[in-house]
Amino acid sequence: MRRSPVFSAIRDIPGPGPLGWVVAASFFHFASFYYLFATLPLYVRDLGGSSFQVGLLNGLFSLASLTVRPFFGLWMDRAGRLSFLLAGATIYILAALGYLVISSVPGILLWRVFHAMGLATFSTAAASVAGDLAPSRRRGTTMGIYGLAQAAALGLGPGVGSAVQQAAGYSGLFLAAACTAGAALACTWAVPETVSKEKSAPLPAQGVAGTAGLRSITVPALFQFAASIAYGSIVSFIALVATDRGIDALGTFFALLALSSLGVRLAAGRAYDAWGPLAVLAPSFLLLATGMFLLAVTVRAGIFLGAAVLAGAGIGATHTTMLARVVDRSPSESRGSAVAVFTSCWELGVGGGTVLMGLLAQVMGFSVMYLVAASLPLVGLGATFFIGKSEPKAA
Repeated sequence: MRRSPVFSAIRDIPGPGPLGWVVAASFFHFASFYYLFATLPLYVRDLGGSSFQVGLLNGLFSLASLTVRPFFGLWMDRAGRLSFLLAGATIYILAALGYLVISSVPGILLWRVFHAMGLATFSTAAASVAGDLAPSRRRGTTMGIYGLAQAAALGLGPGVGSAVQQAAGYSGLFLAAACTAGAALACTWAVPETVSKEKSAPLPAQGVAGTAGLRSITVPALFQFAASIAYGSIVSFIALVATDRGIDALGTFFALLALSSLGVRLAAGRAYDAWGPLAVLAPSFLLLATGMFLLAVTVRAGIFLGAAVLAGAGIGATHTTMLARVVDRSPSESRGSAVAVFTSCWELGVGGGTVLMGLLAQVMGFSVMYLVAASLPLVGLGATFFIGKSEPKAA
């Protein structure tokens, strides 16, 4: 009897080795970030910051990361990945310690720009290293394993950060974030350089903007943009929706969202390797659209939590599939650039898309907003025929 993708994928969880160290370093890196995800806005408010300034915290962070990420991707294709991993982990340590001594709201907002440089460098380099290490026929599985790091950090980080802040105050929180980033730096030293001296020479002038480069990222980036808008509308507005509808299950909602996104990645990656992207994207888009539709119409806690499971699974499977697709179709000498552009589209969807969804909600309400968010994965589902098998896989 043929084993299911889930049981087959469990065998692929990395032990000690290059990929294992990348996953471990990425987990600690993102955990350090998520410690501050829910707590730093409270800190800014306690310092006298306005609601607008609280909103700028993540807005400036995302904008700064999005702006520089493609340039860092091109740079690391020429200079190698390891130095960017080390730089990103070091920036996270310094950024966390900096919050200990910065006591003004404008200062913290400026410091967030510096903090964002750590995310842009580390996460782009880590995904590129994972892609470099992936065997040609196991890129889906490998990227699914890599995706566990951020999903697990999202599931654990905000709760741990809140608990540390309540027990040890903001100083203890910032020290904990710095120490966790230090663990990421320690793991990074065990990661090998995956760009050879021959491949680190200057790239052709067209770089990722060439025909092959554009083909490798355009369709995956557009699909992921649709999924990221759905994700942004959840994390930005679901607390308000739950309050308006009298649903007291917000903590459980986010836990289920994170767990379903975490649990589906291995199976999605394995299925991508076995059957190709279409076999994963079709059910993933349907799950995401169904979850968003339920958020638009339900006032019952049980259905509300079920929507979290469906949406989380759709987001996790879609992201794993599209990232594997980018890695699969991008040449190794321009993989960093391709990953950077792909990730920037995700950030643009979460940041810019959320602004548009917020304007829509202000005019027409949250139900209409989530119905529109549900329609985007359906558009993606209809456009999946653009993903063909004509492009050769990258080396």
